[in-house]
Amino acid sequence: MNSSSDQRSRKFIFILGIAFNIFLLGYYKYYDFFADNFNSLFGTSYTLKYILLPLGISFITFQQIAFLLSSYRNEWRNSDFLRYCLCVLFFPHLIAGPIVLYSELMPQFGDNKRRFINWENIASGFYIFVLGLFKKIVIADTLAVWANNGFDNMGNIGFFAAWATALAYTLQIYFDFSGYSEMAIGLAKMLNIDLPANFKSPYKARNIGEFWRRWHITLSRALSEFIYKPLGGNRKGEYRTYLNIGITFFISGFWHGASWLFIIWGVLHGFASIIHRIWTKTGFKMNHYVAVLITFLFINFTWVIFRATSMEQAIRILKAMVIPKSFDVMQIGLLYYDGIMNLPTILCTLIILATLLTLLIIVFKATNALELAAIFKVNNLTVWKTSVALFVSIICLGRSSVFIYFNF
Repeated sequence: MNSSSDQRSRKFIFILGIAFNIFLLGYYKYYDFFADNFNSLFGTSYTLKYILLPLGISFITFQQIAFLLSSYRNEWRNSDFLRYCLCVLFFPHLIAGPIVLYSELMPQFGDNKRRFINWENIASGFYIFVLGLFKKIVIADTLAVWANNGFDNMGNIGFFAAWATALAYTLQIYFDFSGYSEMAIGLAKMLNIDLPANFKSPYKARNIGEFWRRWHITLSRALSEFIYKPLGGNRKGEYRTYLNIGITFFISGFWHGASWLFIIWGVLHGFASIIHRIWTKTGFKMNHYVAVLITFLFINFTWVIFRATSMEQAIRILKAMVIPKSFDVMQIGLLYYDGIMNLPTILCTLIILATLLTLLIIVFKATNALELAAIFKVNNLTVWKTSVALFVSIICLGRSSVFIYFNF
């Protein structure tokens, strides 16, 4: 009887803790969204509060839920408030992940061997950090100018400029998030802590399921553990599995932001995941390169919806990509202007095209940073590459720079 009572008490506290965290997230992130939609539907006049979103609240919420789940499952012992704070607030992963389980992080802090300076970890961690910094500051922030100009400043965008805009954002978010993930892993590595991989060449994926096993890996794990599996996963029949997939991706889209565009983006990925599951059951095989191309094109199209600030803006870009009214290739050059240089349009066009092509080749063919880190050795070449990347990154630090995932 006592055991049963204790179990009910633990379950109540567990549910209460999750509800409290979701309530805080809902208030800060979604109050205005619900109030605005409620006003539109029912003609009410609830005041929008325009609440300032605490930095990284979505990731902290998932981190808190991960801690509660580990506690409820009795996956750790002898914890206290200080260790809890260390797990949730460890600064390399605090703002935008990786979302780390208590059981994979805290044993490392308790390992006495990790409490001494490890010059090998410092060297490899710094190498990973600098690669991430270069990706973010030099590559992603350059692409951001072109993507922003395409989305925000081109009312009559043509076919080539629309594709350049979409690809610029597709590559921007790739290098932005992979850059942050590597910076987080590198910083932790310098402190002798190994964070889980969060990004593994996702545009090389052959299907949408593989994409989510490569993109934001720890978020996919969290969604599976906190939503998909509790809903029943794939244990309750095929149609229930499809429903569970749809619900999970709906919540994933809504988690990214208080906007119908994020929800639509999540629903589209859920629909694609269901289609992929059905396709897999048929036993048909698709050519590797065709599969990668179709997956990438789908992701590229849905990133347009993810990035747009309104449905009208998203439709404008997508329509120009599919049903164009203009084929003026020189319009690409108009994306280049960032308020600093005023180069000839033809030169700007060539720079953008060459950059996008080069980055696409890198994305699909190059070894990713974590694979490079696994074979890292301190020698003249790695010292030279790290120094040049750091030097160029520092030069570019004067530009406006915000991590995309800080918004979530």
